[in-house]
Amino acid sequence: MSDVTFISCQRCGAEGDIELPPRGTVGPLVCPQCDALVNMISVAAWHEHIERRVAGFAERQRTGSIGSRKQAMEQSDIAIDRDGLQAELAACLLLCPGMRNRWLTTGGPNRGNDLPPDWTLLPKPTEVKQTRYCDDRRGCLIVRPPRRTPGPMRAEYIDDCIYVLMHGQHGLFTLLGWTDRSHLLSAGQLNPIPVRPGQRECWGMHWRRLRTPGSLLEILPRSTRRWTG
Repeated sequence: MSDVTFISCQRCGAEGDIELPPRGTVGPLVCPQCDALVNMISVAAWHEHIERRVAGFAERQRTGSIGSRKQAMEQSDIAIDRDGLQAELAACLLLCPGMRNRWLTTGGPNRGNDLPPDWTLLPKPTEVKQTRYCDDRRGCLIVRPPRRTPGPMRAEYIDDCIYVLMHGQHGLFTLLGWTDRSHLLSAGQLNPIPVRPGQRECWGMHWRRLRTPGSLLEILPRSTRRWTG
């Protein structure tokens, strides 16, 4: 497994390949030039692993052990699973790259806790959301009701965690921003995207209303040692 990948820093414009921290290191990845949180990263080196997991999901759907996660009619379940896994890995490599091997071997339901706080050192678990879109109109962080729950979207379906929104596809992802339960409830809205036939209601907000990626460093413990490569 490669320990080197491409990164880009929005703050200072630095970009290029970087050596990831030793496995087992906790905390986020910061720019070696300006000490800001790195916000763009490639997961291309982990393509084969992602495809194996996507194939595993597809087989479980074929045998009926899990159902469809389809909400966007223009995307297949395979595309949705691929985007979601790539985005989650990208968030792991930005927020806790030293725990990448733990993420690669973790599976199963983990709503509200994609990245545990003892990996990131953030005060709450991190839930990763993904969008293919990022413009003035599109690109929302969306929270939907848990599976097998009846009726409309409810406030209690929003977990007490840190939500991060990743944008991208084809292996290159950008952290657009973050929110938490209280901010999402106060600044978000019901159904920021249209509810199509067969879809559940949701709660969310446009990416421009999210807190900036760099402000995640402000809620880390002051003594946190950050890996700069």
